[in-house]
Amino acid sequence: MPAKNAKPTQVPTLHAARTALWCLVYLLAFGVLYWVYTTHGKLEAARAQLREARPTPVATPLFKAQIPAGWAEYAVSGTEVTARRKKGQGLPVLHISAERDAAYAYRALDLNQAVVLRVLDDMIARENIAELKGDTVLEGIGSERIVVMPGIDALHLLFDCQAYEGEALLFFAGEVRYVIWGIWQDGDLTIRREIGGFIRRLFEEFEIPEMREAIDRPVMHSGRLSPEVNAAAYEQIGRELALWKLFAARAEREPDTALLPALQHFREALRLLASIRQERMVLASDDFKLYEKLLKERRKDVDEWFVILDKLVAMRDWEKARRQAKWIQKHATLTGERIDVRRATEILNTKIPAEEK
Repeated sequence: MPAKNAKPTQVPTLHAARTALWCLVYLLAFGVLYWVYTTHGKLEAARAQLREARPTPVATPLFKAQIPAGWAEYAVSGTEVTARRKKGQGLPVLHISAERDAAYAYRALDLNQAVVLRVLDDMIARENIAELKGDTVLEGIGSERIVVMPGIDALHLLFDCQAYEGEALLFFAGEVRYVIWGIWQDGDLTIRREIGGFIRRLFEEFEIPEMREAIDRPVMHSGRLSPEVNAAAYEQIGRELALWKLFAARAEREPDTALLPALQHFREALRLLASIRQERMVLASDDFKLYEKLLKERRKDVDEWFVILDKLVAMRDWEKARRQAKWIQKHATLTGERIDVRRATEILNTKIPAEEK
């Protein structure tokens, strides 16, 4: 029977032990150096991040915004913010204004440059900017209609002001008019990019409270109104107001069938009046007072829908709660009630279990 080869036994020597020890030392040293290197890199990255200029958050009761990075100072006054690129100096300047007025709820967005230039002229004069004192004349260069947020159109304007240039944005949300403008030295491409970028990215940089719209706000150009346009609008307005009076007279006796049509016809008349800048003639009328009274009744009805829905959710009657939420989604059709549709949808999706198939 052939003999088996036995595996040789290696006896550790002093040389081998030293080699293993030094390998361990080298590995530990490499680990320490790698840790120091990565930690130093992270610290340097953190320091660089701290040194990097960041946008500055500002807030008023009617908006929150991010002032572009690198602007030296800002001041908040009520619902206005004025930011300056260089501390203690007049220009460049960035100004954000929000003004609440019940009449704005029924105001059209006017694309006429002359209208927004008058607004800007008043605002700039109130800022007392040293470089612009004297006979300052604003001149529009170009304008366009843009969408700044879902459902909100704005007038975007470029303008000249002596040796300076500027950019502005004007839009309405509910009863609030928002105006944003900036002015800088002609040819300053850095500031032009900063202010222009802020305006063009307004959806990312700007936050406003959710507001109910009173009408489907028209967009028009007051400089292009003509007698023919006015006559056609007045013809439609007359029909809408006649239908308003018919349904308003029945609304108290038959609210279930007459209240909503009455409100819809009056609002359409207001929308048409706003489209020719004539809404003021109705806002002070007895018809408008009756409209506001009926609108309060409608709000009571909608609030009651949610009282029922909340009770059904509290009782965990999921089938009826589901039906009520879907009923609200279907019947909250008046302009401004999209907020109620979203609320019902949120309750349906988060508080009411899905239907079992």
